[in-house]
Amino acid sequence: MSKRFESIIIYFLVQLFRFIPFPLLYSISWLAYILAYYFWGYRKKIVFNNLTNAFPEKSPQEIVFIAKQFYRNFCDVLAETVKGQTMSESALTKRFHVLNPDLLNNLFYQKKSVISIGAHYANSEWGKILGKQLMHPMIIIYSPFTNKYLNNYNNRKRVKFGMQLIPFFRTVRAFNELKNDPHCFIMGVDQRPFDQKTALWLTFLNQDTACHKGYEQIARKFNIPVVYSDIQRIKKGFYTLEYIMLHEEPSQVQEGYIVHQFMKTLEEIIRKKPENWLWSHNRWKYKRTEQN
Repeated sequence: MSKRFESIIIYFLVQLFRFIPFPLLYSISWLAYILAYYFWGYRKKIVFNNLTNAFPEKSPQEIVFIAKQFYRNFCDVLAETVKGQTMSESALTKRFHVLNPDLLNNLFYQKKSVISIGAHYANSEWGKILGKQLMHPMIIIYSPFTNKYLNNYNNRKRVKFGMQLIPFFRTVRAFNELKNDPHCFIMGVDQRPFDQKTALWLTFLNQDTACHKGYEQIARKFNIPVVYSDIQRIKKGFYTLEYIMLHEEPSQVQEGYIVHQFMKTLEEIIRKKPENWLWSHNRWKYKRTEQN
């Protein structure tokens, strides 16, 4: 299948979901869960291996229960993401609510930029509405899709709500160019780094884990406050976001401190509701060596 044809199919799927009401949307999601878990077995080995290693204190029955909840959540978020491509500003605002916008807005009034780091947890895709809800101009640092047609389409939908998009390979350049103007830079940093040798290795969820540290290096260089965006589902199809300050003066702390704070915060959140994290990602594919 060509990438253009693939993008056309997805485009028509998105347009179809425009007319599907949410009760029917979650019926479709439930069917997708049955297929993904019981028949397809999508990345099932990775999911169970990750859960077993992360929670050695849990019984096999408890691991199965969390795995099933994860697949339900995964399918719900996937359906919501497709639906979100055609949702209006008012619809997204009703379903995605910031609990403490003043934390960021006060930094804006002080003419300070902020780095907002997040995780593949709950539904972060609806966060594109933040461009309409907060004072800072919002910039997403993203990894482009290999399919340029899908990449262009997805980007158009994100900028519709005031977001700006910068590919990850232009990150440092963007911070240098915008250092005199307050912006909010949004980064997802919980997954496996591209370069394991330059990563910071920590214990996370009971495992030796390579962690991104580039965002901390930038924060310390420009002394930009770093917050974690904690997204939680309050009920099906409704989410809240609460900002957690990790440090307001990164240049004043030792190297690695902010990464430690983020990973510690994320682990605490995951342990409370583990089904909401992306367990299908092969997070621990690479192991630590003597050189790391």
